[in-house]
Amino acid sequence: MKKLLSLCVLALMFISCSKDNDPDVQTKSEKKVKVEVEFSGNYQNYQLLFTINSLTKGEGAFVEPLISTPANTQWTQVIAQGNAYNYIADLTSNKLVVESKEAVNRLGFLLSATQTKNTDDAAQTPITALIKVYADDKLIETYTYKALPVGQVTEPVSKNLDISAY
Repeated sequence: MKKLLSLCVLALMFISCSKDNDPDVQTKSEKKVKVEVEFSGNYQNYQLLFTINSLTKGEGAFVEPLISTPANTQWTQVIAQGNAYNYIADLTSNKLVVESKEAVNRLGFLLSATQTKNTDDAAQTPITALIKVYADDKLIETYTYKALPVGQVTEPVSKNLDISAY
């Protein structure tokens, strides 16, 4: 009986110390992301604010975003410790493309535009933007932005995405 009890205790200890390979536990996948913004309307009359406020890998490490279009465009403000990359400039191109330098599982961005030129021209077409988010070159989300006329408050587009869900 003592041998049986010792054997049961030994078996219980072996089972409790063994590694559990639970197939239900999912690891967060990481993908390279790209955000494409296409502007229409009188976009040359606007100043753009585009912010990347979250671009992280699974363990929380920050990843640098790169502006690929327009060519040779740099971030106007970088706070690397806070994972904040801001681009504030007059719009001279109808397209802005931002890509992650490495694969990530979280993306947060904000887009807003303010009319700064020809503010008294009532006939102009307000700016609109089509925002497309890609993960590993696959379209995962689409958003639209439309500026209101001068003097009215336009809500920015602010999104936080779990890329590993796509």
